[in-house]
Amino acid sequence: MGAAEKHPGPIPFWPAGMSWDMALAYTGVGEAQMRDWQKRGLVRFRARGPKGGLVTSRDQLDEALRQLFAAGADMAEDFDFG
Repeated sequence: MGAAEKHPGPIPFWPAGMSWDMALAYTGVGEAQMRDWQKRGLVRFRARGPKGGLVTSRDQLDEALRQLFAAGADMAEDFDFG
């Protein structure tokens, strides 16, 4: 776990590369959404962190969020509780 992940309060910056847990905190999405982004190739984690830890780029996370909330995006599946 990096220093930013251990920070007790709000993070004043977000690094360009983030671990899985940090990416979840940054985007505010759930693990299922992150796995979906991975499956679709929107967010790719690479073993480049300390001790081979997986990291992804902030740019990929930003683009995935933009697509999630893009005008005309189908939000119906988000409310399917059946």
